[in-house]
Amino acid sequence: MAWEWMVDAGEKYSVGDLVLVAVENIQMKSIDDISISVNAKTGANTNKDNLKKCHKNGKYAGIVTDIYKGTYFIRLSIGGNAVSHFCSTTSLPAKRDQVGFVATKINDSFEVAEGIITRIIRRYA
Repeated sequence: MAWEWMVDAGEKYSVGDLVLVAVENIQMKSIDDISISVNAKTGANTNKDNLKKCHKNGKYAGIVTDIYKGTYFIRLSIGGNAVSHFCSTTSLPAKRDQVGFVATKINDSFEVAEGIITRIIRRYA
């Protein structure tokens, strides 16, 4: 839906919005059984440009967009995406919490910054 990670699609889209999409695949088994696959990522990949703003050992703020098996997925305030496998906080952050993040590595192949969550700035209420 977008190059940047988001907690839910309601952050960027709402009911009734007109969205430009690219049709990727059309399958027609019968006249009543048609399947169409589309992609809303029609614009340029801004994630690559935003990731260039991120540097090793840099400190950033971000929002936790998802947590899966101890891995935290973060949308940085500078616009890039980040992944953290470790938290040095006394309590664990939850989805939608604003956190402090230190980048330890820039992973160009996956277009993410990798690092450590250092603190919880604000809990989502």
